Amino acid sequence: MPTFESLKQVLDGATRQKNEAVAEQLPLGNQTDFTAAEKGKLADLPAAGIMNSFGRSAWDMSKYDFLKAECPATVNPSLWRMARLNAIGGLFEVSDGVWQARGFDYANMTIIRGNEGWILVDPLMTEETSRAALNVVNETLGERPVTAVILTHTHPDHFGGIRGVLDANAPPPIYAPEGFMQFAASEGILGGNHTSRRAIYQFGLTLDESVEGSVDGGIGKTVGKGNRTFVTPTHFVGETGAQRVIDGVQFVFAMASGTEAPAEFTFLLPEFAVLCMSEVCTQTQHNVLTPRGAQVRDALLWSRCIDEAATLFAHSADVLINSHNWPVWGRDNIERYLAEQRDLYKYLHDQTLRLANSGATPDEIASELDEPDWMSEAFHVRGYYGTLSFNARAVYQRYYGFFDGNPVNLNPLAPAALGKKLIESMGGVNAAIQVAGEAIMDDELQWAATVLSHVVFAGHRSDEAKNLLALVYRHQGYREESGIMRNIYLTGAKELEDGVVPLPASGGRNVDLAATLTLKDWFDAYAIRLNPIKSKGVVSVIDFNVESQQVSVTVVRQTEFARIDAQHPSPDARVTITQLLLESLTNGEMTLADAKEQ
Repeated sequence: MPTFESLKQVLDGATRQKNEAVAEQLPLGNQTDFTAAEKGKLADLPAAGIMNSFGRSAWDMSKYDFLKAECPATVNPSLWRMARLNAIGGLFEVSDGVWQARGFDYANMTIIRGNEGWILVDPLMTEETSRAALNVVNETLGERPVTAVILTHTHPDHFGGIRGVLDANAPPPIYAPEGFMQFAASEGILGGNHTSRRAIYQFGLTLDESVEGSVDGGIGKTVGKGNRTFVTPTHFVGETGAQRVIDGVQFVFAMASGTEAPAEFTFLLPEFAVLCMSEVCTQTQHNVLTPRGAQVRDALLWSRCIDEAATLFAHSADVLINSHNWPVWGRDNIERYLAEQRDLYKYLHDQTLRLANSGATPDEIASELDEPDWMSEAFHVRGYYGTLSFNARAVYQRYYGFFDGNPVNLNPLAPAALGKKLIESMGGVNAAIQVAGEAIMDDELQWAATVLSHVVFAGHRSDEAKNLLALVYRHQGYREESGIMRNIYLTGAKELEDGVVPLPASGGRNVDLAATLTLKDWFDAYAIRLNPIKSKGVVSVIDFNVESQQVSVTVVRQTEFARIDAQHPSPDARVTITQLLLESLTNGEMTLADAKEQ
């Protein structure tokens, strides 16, 4: 068995060769995107970064200054190029009367000159970053009030900073797509801790920003670490072709709900010849299924919504902007960009189903799906965020579910049980590590990771296996073109080496948004905490009066169910409480004794 150091040297050399091959295969010297990303720059990001209310950094792009150097062997050169593009931040003029604040957070904030003030589109993830962006706008362009806010879709990196740009005494009208309130709070609420845990992996929240750590998040750097807020929209748009005049500016909307988000729209600004595609389009392939966890998106609908926007608006636009990354300039470029974005999702959809109908399983489809030739020239459809293999499995899941049709997968063994059986069949832990070592020498990293993962899941206390698995994950990450897939590999490696490190509180919970949950959503989310072993034999009924709304909660048959607008004739207890107190109690922020004193 080769030593750890010798295996590390083998992988260092192999990774360097793999990444050098990428540099030879792609036109990385093309500067077109850099020209577009730098065009119209008026002001820099705050030099000192942005602090949050916890006294920690909410955002600091200077941490990515290492990207100014040449690409190291530990980063895929294509990802390095994208990371450098996403590091171009500041205030940019898009058109006479339209600007974007880019690089202040994961997303962009767009600023439109209205008759009386600023119309802001997507006020970022956190209160601190959006306030900093608006300060730069006012310092550079002259101070004006915020006269309207547009929320393009239901993901928090586009609305969590809203209180940072509003006058609390005179909030302006807020526009959002129809269905926004149904999904903004509830989309991830049932996912709970599991979604949050996977988000730590996806966004690399425990990684250092470095050539051996996090370098990029595909559609931006990472998420801001500040106070997340929410204000309920006052106006909703639900039809393609709908027109609104907002502070003297005409908007023409097209609906895109069910594509990148469950409620979303795009819009044209005819006066400025600017088309905003929200997050339906970006400068990368997006996720049909996000690794952090959500419902699978509709790739076919996605392609059709892009085509609809192209048909309706492309002939009227000189600039195309998105909620992430940089603009597309020029009508011909816009038409080609939209066609290629459309065809990316249509290709993913059609070829996944073609292979499935030929008998391929999801893993086989992910392996067999070829990258179209035109993707090597069109950087904006490459897998810096979503990837072909991951998205193909997502399309399969949407149509067929998780079962691949193989009877052995009807009732698969749990990872620990499977690991024990496989390790035993290989002759024990040392033999399994030997197999993994040979796989590393042959550069079969996925096989090496599979074997070593079984050793770890089987519960064997083998530091050698853990260290080797971390080494393999690191090199899988170093070769990744996708920034978030790199983050996932490197976070896995870090946890194998250092254990799971709790993150300090950084304003991640959006109290404003939680307060908008319906009682049905709230009690459904609470019910997933019921432990069936502890509740065995329990029969209980509690009636709640929550701010004059009646809820009857029954625990029976190891299941909790809440009937809304209902009361039981003889409950075991009756509770009168506010939703805010209920929230504080269940999240451990307040004791029952404290609540009684409220």
